[in-house]
Amino acid sequence: MLEWIVIGAIGLAVGDGLLKGFKEKKPSLPPAAPKPGPSAQELEAERERQRAAWDALFAARFDQAGWIPSGVAKRFIDQHPRPRDATSGLLAIARSAKALQEGRPDPHGPMRKFEVHNQGVLARHKVELQSFFDTVETSPLTDEQIHACVCMDDNVMLVAAAGSGKTSTMVAKTGYVLRQALASPDQILLLAFNRNAADELGQRIGQRLADVPGVDKVTAKTFDAFGLSVIGKATGKKPSLAPWLEHKGQDVAAVVDIAQALGAEDQAFRRDWDLFRTVYARDVGVVGERADPEAFDGKQRGFRTADGKVVKSKEEQLICNWLFFNGVAYVYERPYEHETASEDRRQYQPDFYYPDIGLYHEHFALDDHGQAPAHFDGDYVAGVHWKRALHAEKGTELFETTSAEIRSNHALQRLEEALVSRGVTQSFDANRETVGPPPMSDKQLASTLRVFQQHVKNNRLSQAELEQAARAQGLQGHGYRSQLFLKIYERVSSEWERRLRDGGYIDFEDMLRLAAEHIEAGRYHSRFKVILADEFQDSSRARARLLQALTKADDTHLTVVGDDWQGINRFAGADLRVMSEFGAFFSPSTSLQLTTTFRSPQALCDISSEFVQANPKQLKKTVRTTNVFENRPLQAFGFKDLGKTEDHVEQQLSQMVSLLDQGKLQSGRGGRTRVLFLGRYKSDQPDRLKRWERRFSAHLDIDFKTVHASKGLEAEYVYVLGVVEDRRGFPSQIEDDPVLQLAMPEAETFAMAEERRLFYVALTRASRQVRLYTSLEKPSRFVAELVSRKQLEVEAVEGEALETCPQCQAGVLKLRTSGRSPFHGCSRYPQCDFTRSVKEGETVETPVVRLAYAMPLESDCPTCGTGKMRLSKGKHGRFLGCSAFPECKTTAPVG
Repeated sequence: MLEWIVIGAIGLAVGDGLLKGFKEKKPSLPPAAPKPGPSAQELEAERERQRAAWDALFAARFDQAGWIPSGVAKRFIDQHPRPRDATSGLLAIARSAKALQEGRPDPHGPMRKFEVHNQGVLARHKVELQSFFDTVETSPLTDEQIHACVCMDDNVMLVAAAGSGKTSTMVAKTGYVLRQALASPDQILLLAFNRNAADELGQRIGQRLADVPGVDKVTAKTFDAFGLSVIGKATGKKPSLAPWLEHKGQDVAAVVDIAQALGAEDQAFRRDWDLFRTVYARDVGVVGERADPEAFDGKQRGFRTADGKVVKSKEEQLICNWLFFNGVAYVYERPYEHETASEDRRQYQPDFYYPDIGLYHEHFALDDHGQAPAHFDGDYVAGVHWKRALHAEKGTELFETTSAEIRSNHALQRLEEALVSRGVTQSFDANRETVGPPPMSDKQLASTLRVFQQHVKNNRLSQAELEQAARAQGLQGHGYRSQLFLKIYERVSSEWERRLRDGGYIDFEDMLRLAAEHIEAGRYHSRFKVILADEFQDSSRARARLLQALTKADDTHLTVVGDDWQGINRFAGADLRVMSEFGAFFSPSTSLQLTTTFRSPQALCDISSEFVQANPKQLKKTVRTTNVFENRPLQAFGFKDLGKTEDHVEQQLSQMVSLLDQGKLQSGRGGRTRVLFLGRYKSDQPDRLKRWERRFSAHLDIDFKTVHASKGLEAEYVYVLGVVEDRRGFPSQIEDDPVLQLAMPEAETFAMAEERRLFYVALTRASRQVRLYTSLEKPSRFVAELVSRKQLEVEAVEGEALETCPQCQAGVLKLRTSGRSPFHGCSRYPQCDFTRSVKEGETVETPVVRLAYAMPLESDCPTCGTGKMRLSKGKHGRFLGCSAFPECKTTAPVG
């Protein structure tokens, strides 16, 4: 590439000369004598004079300046181009091209002068303001924090690792701006995402910068509160927030109320609402996409229907649910009425049979072109032809549907017509009692609609744009489902907006949109010169638009602080691309990092960082810690019966208190050790929590939070409960509906991306140790992943030790029996069907049971009941082991 640039430049120069000569050729006149040009020395002297003049201009403008923002530098260069040096022309072009090719700035380019200047400002201020940087917070700032304070580029994104002191940095930057008189207190705006965070910022600034005159005029608000104030000043009338948005969960309740009201007055809407809940609640996926089975009935792996059957595909599941809720009698895979079994072929079993009318129904996995999925074994299409020929030969009636027809809804429309034309009456009843999975509740559908609405309004999408997205999705995905959802959403959204208008209210999304519009239109004149925004990973496009409007002026500085590894609020309208593609939203942009954490031990930093960066879309960084805690920072305990978890936890808490009493364990700050219980859901809260709080209150500060609510919190010990593979496990498998992608610019392609970030948040709350509680029967895929990387050992409190499944890497091998033959199978069955036989003569390995609590010497072994717990010595020191070893491998710490 570089050679072409040089050759191209030479070609242009030569070509231009030839063309010029051709145009000026006058054969009738003798050529004029050439005028003598300046010598090389004269040219160099002139260039040197021009460079000196430019340097003098730079010095006059910037020598006494502080940090020069990149936008200011670029504008200066545009107005005053720097004279080319001795390596100008082709060599300069080649040099710049090479630098660009290697992804680095030109060391001799015009911007380099500004970079050197800013590096000098940073170095000088580190020395001159050392006392301030050492005392503005309780601990001296790190070099990265100081850099973040001093850097005053136009738009700065500060990527801050968990526990790296981002709030301290925001406070210190505010102090730095005030000390350097870069802005007055009333020109500084700090924005947070919730009231507690905004209050904490305001209080910290008031406390740490108390000696700064006028510091109380610094503004610290939530985005929503600031948006309200903008609208009030722009219009002279501050709007009211809708009362159903004042408390968490009321917005979803309002959507349920709207749906019930619409359904009461419009039976067509009621049917659409109930049809989506019952039949279309689960997406059938992309045509030809392999789906992991979810159920097993003793004979077949597959997908469980509302009436309790296990069928082979999600498409068959949808058909069965439609038949069930419409009250149509059917038999699934009834043997064909004519004998077809042979040496090479088992008895034919059509997918569906309708006994009232003697109709067979085959659902074929064929696309629009009549092709089967590539992963199907054998000649599937030949089997289709065989079935058609068989029915024709035997004179039995066959009705067909295909995968392509399911997605357009032609399959169910044609099925309904076929049944009605043959006298089958249908009676749709959404309240039929199910023996399989219950239908989606009104609240669940309302919750999905509310999340969808937030993304639609934040991204300023019209109904026409949504319908276009649904058509595009329907080319491969479940198009009719998306269209039905949009039909429901349009009615609910219209009623939501009507209620807002009639009450004179606005919602949070309107608050941000209107505020941005008023600023953009000049109806609100911002006084703010320095804007700091917290938790930027949770930003929506509406918040980004508001910040864009505030920073439109050339002399405005923006710093956003966040961690894309902790982006866990997509359900609330957050769009992680606002951070991951920061430069596309805010230009020119600068990215800095805070990679030193004051919280977690290094081993935990390494494990959690590698875990979250398995997703290649996450921004890369290497986290280092100041925490010197060296004991095992991550432990996991597995149970056959999760109901025994609380017994084990109580024993651990008792042991912790005993060690604190003996002085063998250092207490936390304030004399008590903090123990934080975390769960994916509120329902994970231990039943004995209040009892533990009372019993251990003298030594332990015990609390429970959901992982979402734990963001920003810290404890010496963190117990993560319910880390199991289940629909309501960790990771959760019920949160994201593919229909949400209609309102999102780009889908996250990495599996469980947000759940992975949520697990990272859980792992990074501890300053000493994280303890995971899992099931030996269905351990979380995240646990299995850590085990497969040799970063975690699961201590079996009861039952077998864990071995990662070699096929899926997400489950673990369990000892099972088939008849009298033992074998190892994956815990994720039926999703994964890996098995490994226990060979003849091979003994099933005795499980290792590591008790977390001490036991009396010579006491009975609690595992086998026959051995005694006796003193032993291993490579890690003394321990108690069962005397029945190796038949029993139970160990316990020495008391």
